[in-house]
Amino acid sequence: MCRTSLCSLRPTVYYDDLSIRNGITSLNIRVREMKSKVSKSIRSALLISISIHVVLGFVAIGLHQSEPRSINDITYLEISEVRSQRALRPLKRDKFIPPKITPIPQKQIDVNASPSVTPVSVPKPIAHRNPITQVSSFSLSTSNTLGTGNSVIDSTTPTVNQGIGNQTRVGKIISPRVLKNTKQKTFKPPIDNALPQVSDLPLPHAILVKIGQHIIANRTNDNVDITFVIDGSGSMKDNINAVRSHLNRMTKLFNEAEIDFTLGIVVFRDKMFGVDFEIFPQTRSVPQTKRLLAQVKCQGGEKALDALIRAADEVDFRQNADVHFILITDEYVSGNYSAKDVLNKIKHARIKVDVIGRDEKFQKFIASSTGGLWLPISSLGAH
Repeated sequence: MCRTSLCSLRPTVYYDDLSIRNGITSLNIRVREMKSKVSKSIRSALLISISIHVVLGFVAIGLHQSEPRSINDITYLEISEVRSQRALRPLKRDKFIPPKITPIPQKQIDVNASPSVTPVSVPKPIAHRNPITQVSSFSLSTSNTLGTGNSVIDSTTPTVNQGIGNQTRVGKIISPRVLKNTKQKTFKPPIDNALPQVSDLPLPHAILVKIGQHIIANRTNDNVDITFVIDGSGSMKDNINAVRSHLNRMTKLFNEAEIDFTLGIVVFRDKMFGVDFEIFPQTRSVPQTKRLLAQVKCQGGEKALDALIRAADEVDFRQNADVHFILITDEYVSGNYSAKDVLNKIKHARIKVDVIGRDEKFQKFIASSTGGLWLPISSLGAH
């Protein structure tokens, strides 16, 4: 019984051992496969690592060779902050208000409308018509007659050898005999060929003559620098031609007064991208000044306030010379500067401003406050 049971159990045990062996074998096979895979992976990783290191080595060598070998190879860069170029903000223009005149209160005094009249003795006036001159030293016996036209003067000429007496003789004037239908000759004084008076000149001529006479009368020395500050806008062409035509009238006065004068021109225009400003230096040549006036191009608008500031800063004048600006414009003044700034600048530079312009408070005030003249632009006769 026991043998039979043992025999029946052995095949089962054998089967279990075989399965175990097969399992171990398969496990070994898998382990080998895993080892082969791992070895292959390690090989691949090693190759990749070596490749990466080789590449990095070449990169390091290249960087090392590109490094500067001396201080001279180094380029220094200076970094600075650049502000954005914004448009200039125009300065706020202060409204020009002339100084107010405050009236002084005065005490009212009652005055009697009918004051008492006291009689005053008035001496009898002395009549000077046909005065009588008594001559007690000479006797006036002989007479000579002088004729001028139709008038006869009866006079006596004394002689030393004639008798001296106490008689009184009187010289008298005989009135001219006026005949009918006859023309009387009148005495005419000689005519001077000098420059005519301002009131006798046409208006365009009188403008520059009046300014010239004012400059001569108010000069502090005989060195005078005159600059025409001209509005170069499109409407000024005829006015500039009028100034050019009548310039000789003013310069002739300066030559007669023996004044050492120079003439300069400043032309200003308002364009889209700012103020166009031209300066023609001072010169003693009147023909050159007239040629420059003829070449002025009239276009755009005007900014007289800016022009006066820049002209005071940029025009070269002689030392110790009287400086005069003659502002010529047919527009109201405008610009980026205030009227107060312009007045302070002009007064500080000791410049006298004559204005040929519009009926405007500022133009009249700057002329009067600096010792100049204001004259209307219409006086040039261009319009």
